[in-house]
Amino acid sequence: MMENQKKVSEYHYKEPKVTGKKRPVHTTPYDKEIDKHMKTLFPDRKERVFYEQSSEFLQIDIHLLEAPTKQDFHVLYTVGMSALPMTLPPDLLPQYKDLELGELMLLLPAEWSLPLPEDGKVDNRLWWPVNLLKYLSRFPHEYKTWLGWGHTIPNSEDYVPYDESTKLCGVMLGALQEEISLLRSKDGTQINFYSLIPLYKEEIEGKQKEGTEGLLTKLSSLNGFGMIIFPDRPNVYHNEK
Repeated sequence: MMENQKKVSEYHYKEPKVTGKKRPVHTTPYDKEIDKHMKTLFPDRKERVFYEQSSEFLQIDIHLLEAPTKQDFHVLYTVGMSALPMTLPPDLLPQYKDLELGELMLLLPAEWSLPLPEDGKVDNRLWWPVNLLKYLSRFPHEYKTWLGWGHTIPNSEDYVPYDESTKLCGVMLGALQEEISLLRSKDGTQINFYSLIPLYKEEIEGKQKEGTEGLLTKLSSLNGFGMIIFPDRPNVYHNEK
């Protein structure tokens, strides 16, 4: 699926214009198929759903399939990003039209706890991956662009860490094996699932020099290939000049 996508550089973007007009809330018609797809691939797991409490523009719900053992991992995925097609560059159409719809997922270690918010407040030390899923699922629709395999988005121009507990400050979109990353719906529509790989500043800069495959080769030395989120994991470019 992903190898035919054109190489893209790191995303830098401008804030969208605020019109003040209330926009209709969009929901994906593929919610049940997405849920069935993920539960089939990761069976016999307890499910929790963090429903959008106050939807604006897109209804993005976060589903959590809990790790069945302490040696496993939690699977989190969005349901809602595929409500609208992303805006692909004209030179990718119509050949790559199947890349218009996507959802996001990420993996957390079994010991990662996501307690329910108290008094509407959440602990960002634990919840920043969830907030990242929500932000990026809206990103291509808000900025009239698209996200795909190998795309990198820094957390602002200053590479601000996602939380005080980590120095991870950007993210790259990867993909697990094809049976996970591709869903062909009953109506024939393709939905692409991209895995979030949080990165350090040096890794984002290294990717710009060595390309996506170069970075992935280095990440392969990590537990979970960087796809299981550990806030203090080794920086694969730490010892490089």
